[in-house]
Amino acid sequence: MKQDEIYCFGCSQKNPIGLQLQFEYTGDTAQTSLTPKKEYEGFPGVLHGGIVSTIIDEVMAKVTEHKNIFAVTVEMNVKFLKKTPIEKPITAKAELVDRRKKFLYLKAEILNEDGEKTAQGTGKYYMLDDIKPEDLK
Repeated sequence: MKQDEIYCFGCSQKNPIGLQLQFEYTGDTAQTSLTPKKEYEGFPGVLHGGIVSTIIDEVMAKVTEHKNIFAVTVEMNVKFLKKTPIEKPITAKAELVDRRKKFLYLKAEILNEDGEKTAQGTGKYYMLDDIKPEDLK
């Protein structure tokens, strides 16, 4: 599969209903900023919890991709700490915590425009040997 065939809800720029996230990288970390649309609302003014979880998963997965490792989520835990707003800027950050055998362990957080943590998550990712990120280019 080539990059231009990917229709990922989180990161594809071709998916018209997706989040179209773009990332910046530093070392073992990834970061993305966005202003969630009203279409992703749960309660009035609040980003739907499933979208919050998607953003956390996506930013953690991008850390693995940046390290040139293709991995899939096998376990994820999300804690909702405060309301994550819609139609206001938020930032998601993730970093690699540990690597054991075929597994990568990551953590992530979402911050509101005041820098307050609204959600945090951890993930366990299984490294695949038969696919590499460069295969998707």
